[in-house]
Amino acid sequence: MNHTNVVHSYARLILRIAAITCLLAAMSAWPDDSTAFDPVAALRGVNFDPATVDGNGAPDGHNTSGNGLPDAHEMALVAAVVNDPTIDFSARGGVSHREARAVFDALLTRTRLDTASLAARWPTTAEMVTGYLMIGTDDGIASISHMTTMFGAPLTGDMNVAKRMAYYFAPDGDADGDGVSNREEHAAAGASAEQYVAAALDPTVRNRGNERMSTNATSKRTVGIVLYEGFEVLDVFGPMEMWSYVPDFRLVTIAATAGPVKSTQGAVLMAEYGFADAPKLDILMVPGGFGTIAELDNTALITYLRNAHATSELTTSVCTGSALLARAGALDGLRATSNKRFFSLAAKQSDRVKWVVEARWVEDGKVFTSSGVSAGTDMALAVVARLHGVEAARQLASSVEYIWHEQPDDDPFAGFSDWPGQ
Repeated sequence: MNHTNVVHSYARLILRIAAITCLLAAMSAWPDDSTAFDPVAALRGVNFDPATVDGNGAPDGHNTSGNGLPDAHEMALVAAVVNDPTIDFSARGGVSHREARAVFDALLTRTRLDTASLAARWPTTAEMVTGYLMIGTDDGIASISHMTTMFGAPLTGDMNVAKRMAYYFAPDGDADGDGVSNREEHAAAGASAEQYVAAALDPTVRNRGNERMSTNATSKRTVGIVLYEGFEVLDVFGPMEMWSYVPDFRLVTIAATAGPVKSTQGAVLMAEYGFADAPKLDILMVPGGFGTIAELDNTALITYLRNAHATSELTTSVCTGSALLARAGALDGLRATSNKRFFSLAAKQSDRVKWVVEARWVEDGKVFTSSGVSAGTDMALAVVARLHGVEAARQLASSVEYIWHEQPDDDPFAGFSDWPGQ
């Protein structure tokens, strides 16, 4: 090796050491992953004005028409979830701190590496970029990627991880799982980021169109849908579809323990509460399904139903759910019905019930029982009619293009009953 080559080798080594030293110095200035995400500081650190910038919305650069939501507001929602370990709406299909924080940390680690060359001039580049990525929209990701590439720092991370967050943080996402988009929450909440975040993370705040619905949780009726392994999907989702549009209804799902519960069809629904921590129910609803047979001997379930019925305003069932209510003694002395093809399953649970074979649903006192599967949707509308008037029920049925069997004895399936009656 000649003298020139030796000099060049040492020079390259020195440059590498210098580069590593600079990188380590930059890394030492980075905050720990456990520190809070501050979107306003992140935007200001790259000379963006948090009060005006709306560049998250198009792939052709940052100076675009945006998506109508100030970037600081969108990132404030991200920050609220990432910074608060108590947030968990996963049981209702919304975001959880645990999931959001894991994605945020993974993205931040990657963006710090990708944008290290920009950190000296714009110290919060990585945090700002991560904030944009967490919103999760294709256009937003393309926009921020375009910008960093123009400055010589292309993003190399897995963007599919970021896109997962769109379900929660995008304008058309739903952070709290209340069925109302973030964009609608933003439109109803007011002008500030704080108001938007409060609405987007409060399932009792709901806005459909331009009408702001009740935000007072105490004014709502809590409707509890009880789940167990092998429940019938339509038994649950038929009534839930109808009741979800009733402004003063708050829907919750309950099982022996909170967590996933598999239906007869294989679809899994999350139970938000277990029996031990379930709220007091104004309306109790018990679905049927092939799982009913095994649950008839489930002492914990029967005891829960008995106690919940004792304090409910209304108690309802779909299909063979009436067998469980009969077993719990909730139907004693009342008229009730059940699925026609499995009618004997319910009827054999109690001889203190006045079983009605020919009925789409039966209303007796505070108890509504309905026939098989789809009949639960008719029963759910009957509950709406009881509480809010028949016209409200008719309008609700029309809004979802459903033909409501208004007459409880309109039962074309009575001939299939496997029980002769009393």
